[in-house]
Amino acid sequence: MKSKESRLQKIVRDTVEIVKLEELVELLEKKEKPSSYWGIAPTGPPHIGYYRAIAKQRDFIDAGLKHIILIADIHAALDDQKAPWDEIELRSSIYEISLKKLGLNESVKYVRGSSFQKSKEYVSKLYKLLTFVTVKRATRAASEVCRMKNPKVSELVYPVMQNLDFLELDVDIAYGGIDQRHIYMMGREILPKIGFQRPLISVFTPPGLSLKGKEKMSASKKEGRLEVYAPVEEIKNKISLAYCPPKTLEGNPVIELCKYFIFPRVSEFKIERSRKFGGDICFKEFSELEKTYLSGGIHPMDLKNAVIKYLIDILKPVREYFEKHSDMLKVFEKE
Repeated sequence: MKSKESRLQKIVRDTVEIVKLEELVELLEKKEKPSSYWGIAPTGPPHIGYYRAIAKQRDFIDAGLKHIILIADIHAALDDQKAPWDEIELRSSIYEISLKKLGLNESVKYVRGSSFQKSKEYVSKLYKLLTFVTVKRATRAASEVCRMKNPKVSELVYPVMQNLDFLELDVDIAYGGIDQRHIYMMGREILPKIGFQRPLISVFTPPGLSLKGKEKMSASKKEGRLEVYAPVEEIKNKISLAYCPPKTLEGNPVIELCKYFIFPRVSEFKIERSRKFGGDICFKEFSELEKTYLSGGIHPMDLKNAVIKYLIDILKPVREYFEKHSDMLKVFEKE
């Protein structure tokens, strides 16, 4: 059995905020096997911008938590129909298959939002919660998550439902990108109004970076994303053109892919170079790579070439599956 200290370390590492840390510590002291969840809406093509989220799922699992991944299918349509109603089932399947092929297939329970969000009990609680939320509060909660170009009523219901999901899944910890913060802060205010007494503990990480750098990777911006089922040539092209300034770690998507997506999966990270430029160099720990890159000991293109090699291998199970089931991906042809 993992010690409480090691469990806490796994849960809090690489996070930007825990709300609230003291509540998390108390939970781990009182409960032998707490539960956690991450909700993902199957909107645009699944991409490697989820690298931080995927790494965090492994932390929850390794910490011995009962972990749920919620495929928030109804949410995908509520967000200005980013996923049309008649496509949400197919898109949900693509997301679930992709995550499983990326290694999240053990010690994880997958749940579809539609499996419980249509029940009489859920809808009744939703009606009650809606009476406690102002338009201004709902708008603030949805502002960093939903499209909100010409806000639909559904986009304001979205964050209220997300908090009700926490209650209905009966979990102790919610995980999300920091863009989810306003949603869960609202939940801490409104859930007690319908009798929920336990704290809504939230764990937040920064979003995964666009390959163009400086902003999060988004399914709506094709030039900065890389689909998890991308062909080999596209992986080579996208990573070769990725933002990767020399001697710079912050805001560098190639460095972040090494840290969160590659190093957790390999025992050794090898960069192949000609003797003229120092020969091959290997790293056992990311901290070693970080230090060497920061000092200028690795050229960005050499790093990119290594990342290309590892990504081709890591994404192979997803790529091969959808090569055999390519018809499924037609749903994303226009995106």
